[in-house]
Amino acid sequence: MISTCLFLAAGIHANPFARFNEEVEKSLTTSQSSGMFKLFGNQDAEIQKLFAMGINSVEEEEEELASFDLPKYINISPVISNTVVHESGIVIKKYTVQKKDNLSKISRAFGLDVARIKKHNSLASTNLKLGQILEIPVQTKNASSSRVIKKKIFILPVPESRVTSRYGRRVDPFNKYNRVYHTGLDLAAKVGTAVLASADGEVIFTGRNGGYGNSVIIQHKNGYKTVYAHCSQILVEVGEAVKMGRVIAAVGRTGTATGAHLHFEVFRNGKLMNPETALNFTEKFVTKLPKSEVAGI
Repeated sequence: MISTCLFLAAGIHANPFARFNEEVEKSLTTSQSSGMFKLFGNQDAEIQKLFAMGINSVEEEEEELASFDLPKYINISPVISNTVVHESGIVIKKYTVQKKDNLSKISRAFGLDVARIKKHNSLASTNLKLGQILEIPVQTKNASSSRVIKKKIFILPVPESRVTSRYGRRVDPFNKYNRVYHTGLDLAAKVGTAVLASADGEVIFTGRNGGYGNSVIIQHKNGYKTVYAHCSQILVEVGEAVKMGRVIAAVGRTGTATGAHLHFEVFRNGKLMNPETALNFTEKFVTKLPKSEVAGI
């Protein structure tokens, strides 16, 4: 309904979201994008109202569109911790019978009783042969071990930045007598600072996005989507698969912006969420280590 009204309105070209909405509709109707959910869910109206007009002059924006010499990738480790966890249990050790050995001597050496060794090795008597190999069930604290790696799901897209405005209600930076809802996290940095993909994903939008200025939108797994706004330069294309840490853009102040910064938003299943909450999300990976590495077999 909103798209139809905008199309019929005489002032459609004055609406900074017109081209953006057209791009979204085209992407949603292609076979490759059939699984996408609507870009801003039920919050289109509030976001469009908040970013209804651009502030920077054409001269300012053109000056910021100069090419920056940026690397293609910056390695930012998402690993928070990497530990080995030990579990107690039984480890079977091999023992070769030596000269003058007997079951009593062997049982004392391993802290076991004779009956247990006989039962485990199916021995009919206590007689042993030189060179005979016995299996000894030994209780140990590190019978098995696992490597546990804890990682961040999202990294800060501008690592050396300074937070200048958080998610939620705030005073309108363009009208101190008005309170508005800030839909993302503002990260201040110099024009041309590298903007990184916060997580692995696929680029689903690049270009001019009304008051957001030059923007990049990335679709991630599990229904997540991230938005990177006010960029001075965009370095990726729609359909491109990107890894966490990929340089996707450069910080700028295009669109509705009072200074150079990245406006960063996070959506899950079409609904806005606090980016700082997402940046604190972690996932755990557990890998069993071979027993030979932990039990001295």
